[in-house]
Order: sequence, then structure tokens, then C-alpha cells
Amino acid sequence: MDGSGYVPLLATAEPACSTDGLTCTITLQKNVKFHDGTPFNAAAVKYTLEKIKDPAYGSARASIAASINSITVIDDYTVELALKYPDGVLLAKLAHTNSAIVSPTAEASSDLMVSPVGTGPFKFVSYVSVSEVKLTRNEDYWGEKTNIKDVTMTIVKEDATAISRLETGEADFLAAVPVAQVDRVKAISTAEVYTKEGGAITYLGIRTTSSINEVTKDKNLRLAIAYAINRQAWVDSLDGYAVFSNSVIGPKIFGYTAKAEEFGFAYDLEKAKSMVVEGGFADEKLVFTFSNTSMNTTLAELVQSNLKEAGFTNVVLNPLEFATYLTETNTENTFDIGLFAWSNVTGDGSELLEPNFSTTGTNRIRYVNADFDALVQQSKKTLDKAARITALEAANKMILEDVAVVPLYNSFLIYAASKKVLHVEMDPGGIFYVNDFVVTE
Repeated sequence: MDGSGYVPLLATAEPACSTDGLTCTITLQKNVKFHDGTPFNAAAVKYTLEKIKDPAYGSARASIAASINSITVIDDYTVELALKYPDGVLLAKLAHTNSAIVSPTAEASSDLMVSPVGTGPFKFVSYVSVSEVKLTRNEDYWGEKTNIKDVTMTIVKEDATAISRLETGEADFLAAVPVAQVDRVKAISTAEVYTKEGGAITYLGIRTTSSINEVTKDKNLRLAIAYAINRQAWVDSLDGYAVFSNSVIGPKIFGYTAKAEEFGFAYDLEKAKSMVVEGGFADEKLVFTFSNTSMNTTLAELVQSNLKEAGFTNVVLNPLEFATYLTETNTENTFDIGLFAWSNVTGDGSELLEPNFSTTGTNRIRYVNADFDALVQQSKKTLDKAARITALEAANKMILEDVAVVPLYNSFLIYAASKKVLHVEMDPGGIFYVNDFVVTE
């Protein structure tokens, strides 16, 4: 799943849509059951999508079902979607993890956030907060079964501890290896390191509204920030495990165009210094919020150093635990600039721009631009891929020229596994499927 192709799982094929794109029919797999024994069928699909649509339910990604006017059960294995408009992103949204179909029985009787119930190859066993998740093989799984019986996903905060567990054989797979630790992991004779270019972007967001310091409304201040950041120096420090793009929509995402590399504002320290002096920005207090991972902290300190070199003397770092960071960055008047990342598991540019920067999405940077919103909607409401790309390119250019976002880098996926584990793979969004893994001993 990378924005260019999708593999049906609980559906037998991609949706069959009418010529006008307003009616889409989905045929479902037969003989599939949820982990609680409830049949997977069209009624369950209807139930799930209607929950996502219902404002009272409060889905975090209600936009997934925004184009759906109604859901009709044709028979047990056929569901029909009546759309409000031709939705060019429908397939990407249905493939999103937040569209996972739930058991109506389980959802009505328990908290799925505590005791999840799905249809997949592994069943939930237990969860210890901030410690571990245990799964066991679903012996009734409808698809091909793995030779892995039990899975324990352990939450380890310290990188060195996680790597030590791989060295000793206590761990078989590391979902992420920090760049600084790659050589150490490569030295483990019983392990293999995997790398590939991913779809994730890390960027600097500057609040143009709802900031602590209203000076961020001044485009010249935002320009000075953009000119001050030496992004290539950061990418170079990652030893080839990142790429730099001027585009918000990265090279691995649908909607990217080579022309986008001409957008935005390149590093120019002297211009930044001049703008700081001319604008009188030197002593303005700017609160810089980020989640306090080791890499984010290093990057934030580099950005702070770049800004200081340009003449900004009062940039205050505000590192937060991730849960607090999520709350605070979605609250009014809590920061001025922030460090953000988006993995983009659908690989689609519309699903990057709308959730992050449109007034119809979460929009943590509180960017408000009606023309931008209109372009994002245009990129969604057509099945014409060329028209979608045109709209996405224009929206990409607009937000970059407004300097609400400064792209920093596009990361590589770096992960590792014991050599006894084969078929280890991630998609560009960083999703891996344990069911595809094979243990050889």
C-alpha cells in the first residue's frame, strides 16, 4: 500500500464504481469470522462505516467516511456505497488502518481499545500499559497462516536496551533502528539490517493563528525562519539514511512532482540575518514544541542553533512526552513553532494535506487559507489522476509560499531482524505484517 497500488484483503477486489463515480460496490470475502466468532459480513462493514461517519461517535478520522452518503447491504457479502461526490481518495481511505472493520458484537459489549477484536491472523491476548502487547495465532484465520505461534511486542524506551535484546536473542525484530545505532546493529552477526526510502516527512510547522506570540502572523518572520534552517546539513548528518525535498508532498507520495523542488525557500543565512534585523525579530520569544525522542531533541537543538545564528535570541525549546505533545499541539495558543512528522500510510497526497493543514482536518499548526482548502477538496473530488495531481501541486506550492510549513527531511526506514526470521518487509508508510514473516528455527 503506497498510493500507487493496493491489495484487497477482506474484499475480493477493488470497489466497482459507476461511470459517474457516485456508486461503488464492494464484494467481500466469504467464510471470515471475527476473533469473537461474529461473522464478518456486509452488516459489519455498514456498522463500522456508519460509526466513523457519526459525529456523536467522535472518530479521530471521520474524514475517511466524509464522502459516503449512505451504506446499503445488498446481501451478506456485498455492500454498496452511495457517494456525495466522485472520491479519488476512496480506495486509499478504505485501505487505511483507521478503516479497520470491527465486530458489532464486540464493540457493543466491550472497549475495543482495551480488548481489540479483528479478523486478522493474530488474536489479542493481553496488554500491559507502557510495557508489552501479547498476541497468539488465529487458528481460524481465513487466509494463509504463519508459522509463528505467539508474538510479544515489547515497548522499550531506551534504544541501547532494545539493541541488546536483539544481540542476546531475546528479541527477533526491531521496528526502528536509530541512525546513530546502525553500525552497532550491523555488527551483530546473527542479525540483518534493512533500509529503504520511506514515505514519512518531518517538518517544521509555524502557527499563523492561535500561537502564543502573534508575531508568527508576520510572513517576514516566517521567511526568516525558513531561510535560517540548514536542512541539508541535517540530512548529511544522517549518513545517507534520509533525503531532502523542498516539497511537503514527498517523492514517495502520490501528488509529488519534480516541479515542487522549485517551491519554498532555500537556506540563505545572510538573508535570514537581514530579515531578523529589518523586522526587529531578534528578541521575540518563540516557543518551540516537539516530542522528546532522542532524534527529535537533536534536531530541535540544531534548528534552535540555526535560528540563533540568524539572530533569533529567544527560541525556547519545549520538549514533551508524546501523549502530552499530542494534546498540547492540538490546543490553542500553546506554541509558536513545532516539530511534526507524518508517516502517510496511504501514500496519498490528499491524505497528507487535509489532516495536517486543512481546516477540515486536525490542522495542529492552525493554518487557515480558504484557497488552500479548496485545492485540497479539488484533489479529492475527482477520479481523474492528472487533475488530482494538478490540484495537489498547487496546494503544495501555496502552503510552502505562505511559509506555514518548512520541510526538513524525508526519512528512511531502518529496521532489523534476527537472521532466522525471513520475508521481513515494511511498506513505505512503515507498516509491517508479522503474518508475512517466516521463522526458520
